[in-house]
Amino acid sequence: MTSSLGQPTVQLPRTTKGKRPSFFDDPSLDQMMTFLLELAAEVSVLRARQDTVERLLDEHGSVTRAAIESYQPPADVQLERAAWNDAYLKRVLRIHTADK
Repeated sequence: MTSSLGQPTVQLPRTTKGKRPSFFDDPSLDQMMTFLLELAAEVSVLRARQDTVERLLDEHGSVTRAAIESYQPPADVQLERAAWNDAYLKRVLRIHTADK
C-alpha cells in the first residue's frame, strides 16, 4: 500500500499486547508521566511542522498542504531541529534529571 505521495505506508496494529510498563509505585504517576511524554511528543511534532511552514513561506511566499507533507528538511535543518528537541526535552524533564 502507498500513500498519495507514492511512499509506502505502514500498517500498525491497533491493539497492544501485554501489560503496560510500570515505573512508579503509584499508578497515577505512571499515567501522568505518560500524559506528559505524549504531550511533549505532540508539541515537538507541531514545532517541526510550524518550522516547515515558516521555511516554505520564506522560500516561496506561500504554502500548500502538499508542500508541507512532502517537505524533506536538509541536513542542517535536521541538526537544528534535533538541537531544539534536545533542549526542549531537557527543559521539560529537568526535574527528573540528577543535579550535576
